Parts: sequence; C-alpha cells; structure tokens
Amino acid sequence: MLIKLSKKDMHTCTVLGNDTVKICEMQGFPPRLENKNQTREEANIEGYKGEFAVARLFDLDEPTFNITSDFGADLWWNDSSIDVKTTKTKDLIFDSMEKFKSDIAVLARPTDQPDVIEVGKWISRIEFEHKHHLHDYGYGERLVMKYNELRDIESLWKQMKIKTLSPRN
Repeated sequence: MLIKLSKKDMHTCTVLGNDTVKICEMQGFPPRLENKNQTREEANIEGYKGEFAVARLFDLDEPTFNITSDFGADLWWNDSSIDVKTTKTKDLIFDSMEKFKSDIAVLARPTDQPDVIEVGKWISRIEFEHKHHLHDYGYGERLVMKYNELRDIESLWKQMKIKTLSPRN
C-alpha cells in the first residue's frame, strides 16, 4: 500500500533524522552507517518516513525521538509493539533474534517519490523466529525472510482489530 506523507510529516522526518545523528555525534558515538549510497542522516530520515507511513496507515501515535534507543519498538498498537524496517530491498533482515524485540515487524520501502512510502508486508516475532532462514550479504550471516514469505499488510489490521475488539471468554 502506498502512503503519501504530508509536508509536515516530511519536515518532521528530516528534523528527527538529522537530530538523531547530531545527538550521537555530540555524545561521541560514531554514526552506525556510512556508505557511498547513503549517509547516516539519509538512512535515519528514510527510517522515520517508514515509521510515519505505518503510523498514518493504522492511525497510531507518531514515532518519537529517542536519545538512547527505542529498544526495538518504533510504534505501539495498544499493547503490541511494532518495529518498522525501512529498506530498499524486499528482504526483512535482522542481525539476530535478540535484535527483533517487538511483537511485530513491518517492512516499508521508499519509492521514486520522496514523500511516498510503500508499506508492504509484516510478520510476528514468533512466526519470524520459526520461518526465517540465514543469508550472508558479505558481513556475516543474518536472519532473513523474503518479501513473498511475509504477510499482507491488510491482515495486520484485521488481526489487531480482532485482538482489540473481540469478546473475551
């Protein structure tokens, strides 16, 4: 599903992405990612765009700025934590199961339009733990699920509504 972010959202993502890097630098931490294709600021801005797109799609609270860490939870849907992974690839990748701390991971992807994000697929932590496979991208083995192995984003809405609204016996 394609989500168009507002000018305000785009501005907020830019500010949050740049502030995150600046705070790290002020604390003496080197940026976690620098490569010839993308600066750490650009990567953070893209990450916030993915988080805002998921928040807008499901009417969730906006992501917040975290100085130390978000501890693996970008968004919350009632008591369920969501880690939004924004990437240009179609693979959902985690370094380890210890790094997958949320209840749910959502895969988001930038598009050719800077203000449009594709919110594609999702998976629960439990399902990922049982279905992932290992892949080495050249910097050690990672836990991976391919795009077509993940669940359609519409089913997340349905599952969360059932969890929230169904009568309890």
